[in-house]
Amino acid sequence: MSRVRTNWAVLALAAGLLGLPSGVSAEESETPAEEAEAPPEKSRQMKTALKQLKKKEWALGSLSLNKVLEDEAQAYYHNEVRFYLAYALEQMGMKYSALEEYNRFFLAVDSDHELIPQALKRGVSLGRQMDAGWILAPGLTRLDTSKVTAGFQGPAMFWVGKHWYKQNNWTLARAYLSLVPKGTEYYAEARMIEGIAFSRDGKPAEAVASFSAAIAAADPSSTTNNVWEVANLNLGRTYYALGNFERAIEHFEDTSRGSPLWFESLYEAAWSYFRLGRLSGALSHLQTVDSPFFDGIYHPDATLLRTLIFYYLCKYIDGQVMLNDFTEEHYKIQKTLTEAIARADKEPTTLFDALYAWKSAGKDAGVPLPGPVKQFFATDESLLRIGDYIAGIDAELAAVARVKTGWERSSLRRNLDDALKARKDAARSDKGREVLARLRGMNIALGGHLGNAELYKVEMITAEKNIYDAAYRGNLAEKVAKRALDTSVPEGYRLWPFEGEYWIDEIGWYEVNTINECLMIKQ
Repeated sequence: MSRVRTNWAVLALAAGLLGLPSGVSAEESETPAEEAEAPPEKSRQMKTALKQLKKKEWALGSLSLNKVLEDEAQAYYHNEVRFYLAYALEQMGMKYSALEEYNRFFLAVDSDHELIPQALKRGVSLGRQMDAGWILAPGLTRLDTSKVTAGFQGPAMFWVGKHWYKQNNWTLARAYLSLVPKGTEYYAEARMIEGIAFSRDGKPAEAVASFSAAIAAADPSSTTNNVWEVANLNLGRTYYALGNFERAIEHFEDTSRGSPLWFESLYEAAWSYFRLGRLSGALSHLQTVDSPFFDGIYHPDATLLRTLIFYYLCKYIDGQVMLNDFTEEHYKIQKTLTEAIARADKEPTTLFDALYAWKSAGKDAGVPLPGPVKQFFATDESLLRIGDYIAGIDAELAAVARVKTGWERSSLRRNLDDALKARKDAARSDKGREVLARLRGMNIALGGHLGNAELYKVEMITAEKNIYDAAYRGNLAEKVAKRALDTSVPEGYRLWPFEGEYWIDEIGWYEVNTINECLMIKQ
């Protein structure tokens, strides 16, 4: 069934691009239409509503319009009434409710309805103002894309593209995102999401151009969004997936030291160095990851990678110490995380409450989560956006309660209350379920990491026999005594004898100059 729906959706988009109503072929469009029936006469209630709107009596007019919607005999005019009701609610300051009505208008209206241009102008402008265009996205998916004028094409196509992206429909997501005009404020992020859609669809080679376009269009010094940083990091990941580790390192190391993503870029660059066999380069980045600057950050993968490198360098004793510290810390995290997941299974909204309270005010609320796990969500700005949206709904509910002139007893008041509360609950619940899915994934991965750590311990202990064999031969002590670091310094570097100190104002990158114990043992 899903394949059929997807194919029809693609057909609908193609029809829109050709300027045809969705689902109609070129041959069918040439068939003469049957003579339309004469529209029914407008009811007295509708005439009254239009007069009230003309007088700017928005509250009374909205009540009259709602009564028309309840009259099935006036069904011919219901789409028109939806538009007028949305406009009336917008004038009353009930902007989220207005967006809901504009969306209902788009969902039900014919593609050639005369009010579509006005609805697009009002709805898209309001969606931008409220940063809630996603409310309109389901309705906008039904529109002929040729009817969306240039001034509104950027936000409208961006919202619809994101809508399909969240539905995991990569083909339609890319199709709509590609329609976002260059030069609009949505262009850079549209190209970035397009690249991510290519990557998630298993097409990393195609993603390169999208990410490159996003990087070229985004502002790397922006304080209002992180599109440049996210696109740059994803381009590095794309090159890594393609096996081009040198190019991957270039992009990972372009991440600014002050960026919240710097930590992540260090870890991913370390993997690229590791895949190139440049263990000193990998250790240098992991040295920073394990520094005091990142205390409390959740990074089991990075710690295990560092341990793995120690294994390849035959530093078995140091590796065992690291593994013991790792399991002691992370078994505790796993226990708390498992308990949190079990509790959140019953009420996912408590996960949103916990993370929103922590991110917005630094407070503890909802499901208790381990500190390092909470830090994992430090860069998730959608938590604040959803929190602002919920606060906006609460303010609108209060405004609805203050309206008189018969509102307190009207079905419209009840409908708006129910719709707003449902939106509020859905926002908390949807984000809570999203977080819960990520926590489940983290917990499964952590279980795997802990299992690997136990195996590494056995490997480290077993590998120590090489050291003991060398000691038995009587030549290990002499070779250890003669060990010396290579003091040759590459051009552009300065030698820093590390004695445990870290400098926050250090400039550039450094490499760990370490001895490969394996070479000493094998000699």
